This record gives sequence, structure tokens and C-alpha cells, in this order.
Amino acid sequence: MTRHLASIACLTIAALFSQTDACAQSSDANYTVHIPPFMALDALRGPQYRMHPGTSSDILMTNSLWWARTASGTGSTVTFSTDHPFQNTGNSDYERDVRLRIPNMFVSPGSGWAFDTATDQTNYAAGDDVATVQVSSDTAGVALIVLHVTFITGDPATLAGGEYEVTVTGTISEN
Repeated sequence: MTRHLASIACLTIAALFSQTDACAQSSDANYTVHIPPFMALDALRGPQYRMHPGTSSDILMTNSLWWARTASGTGSTVTFSTDHPFQNTGNSDYERDVRLRIPNMFVSPGSGWAFDTATDQTNYAAGDDVATVQVSSDTAGVALIVLHVTFITGDPATLAGGEYEVTVTGTISEN
């Protein structure tokens, strides 16, 4: 009975307004799934360890190699940042500055890789505890990035004995 009354009501409305679809309606909703392009960044060498010679010389860690790959048509940005200056693992009150430097990269032709910030260093005495360097591409491609990590000795008379550590984190993101 209810269905019959609804049909009569639709026919009455259609007749009044001269519309054939007075009781029909439609709606659309679009659904999109974005799949980011393949991107990867790998450190090709593991942790590094050096003995300090007890002089005022800075200590350059062996060239750290990073392999960046992006399939993004707009390119990618690779950032390397320290978590803090070099800190004595036995007493973090003892710190030494760290310098990050990207002296060169080997890139795929046409990928447009460029140096955005090639050198930076901490300055723990002034409260600058993070060093960050960055390269980027403007299209898909690969890059072998050479990263130098340097322990800045300063006055060797103020070095506390023990090991000093820093962690460098590499991040790749789509432009």
C-alpha cells in the first residue's frame, strides 16, 4: 500500500511540473588513490670509527656514499641532518662541532640533480646543534652522493677522553 501511494505521489508531482524524472535523483562522488613514485635512499657504508691523533687536526670520516633513486617526474629532495654535535658517549656535556659537506655527486644524465646546501656545521657554543645539507633533482633519476662528515677538534686540551658520536639521517622526499 505504501509503495502504491509513493508511485501515485511521484506521478502527481511529475504531472504538475511536466517532468518525467521528478522522483529520480543522482549524485556523483570521485575517489582518487595517489601512489607516490618509487623513491629510495640507501647508505652504502656502515658505521665508521676513527682514532683521534691527539692533535688539533680535524678528523674526516671516510667518504660516506649514499645512493638516491627517484621515479618522480617532479624530482626529489635529499636532506642529510645531524641529531646533535659530536657528543662524548660517557658525558654528553663534552661536545665537538660536526661539519657536513657534499663535495660531489655522480648523477644520471638529464635528472637535474643540483646542490641546494653543500656545507653546514653545528656551533654548539652558540646553540646551533644541527647541521643540514641538501641536494635535489627536478625530474626522475639516480645520484651517488658523496657525504663528508668531519669531527672539528678545536682545542685538544679541552677534549675529554672517550668516544664521541653523532648520527646523520638521510631523507628523500618528492618535490
